[in-house]
Amino acid sequence: MAGKLPQALSVPALQEEISMKHLRYWPLFAFALLAACSPGPEETLAALPQDERMAVPETASDDLSKQEMAAQPASCADELGAEAAQVLVDQCLAISPATRPPCNAQNSCDMIRDEIRRGCGFGDEGGNPAFCSEYQ
Repeated sequence: MAGKLPQALSVPALQEEISMKHLRYWPLFAFALLAACSPGPEETLAALPQDERMAVPETASDDLSKQEMAAQPASCADELGAEAAQVLVDQCLAISPATRPPCNAQNSCDMIRDEIRRGCGFGDEGGNPAFCSEYQ
């Protein structure tokens, strides 16, 4: 009966296939062992002296974002007032080619003006509204 079995079902071929399957998992096993032996973030912080733990500098991006937020007004309505902001919004909605333009009084006036400038720059300038001459 053993002579009639195909080569794929023979014992040496089966043993080789099983050992190759197990070799595939060795890198994963080694990584798990190394990860389990490394100290966690709490242990690393606890190992630092108190002075070094307290002296963690802020990143430059934190400083930059705080400066940008302080430099920009909260909204166009806050900057110009509700009526003047609404005039800009109406102009923006009239000329903007965008499907979802930033024509909202809660956005900055610069953002609204940029969208008006962009809309006035499209196509034939002869067909643009009169207010586009202010943005050329």
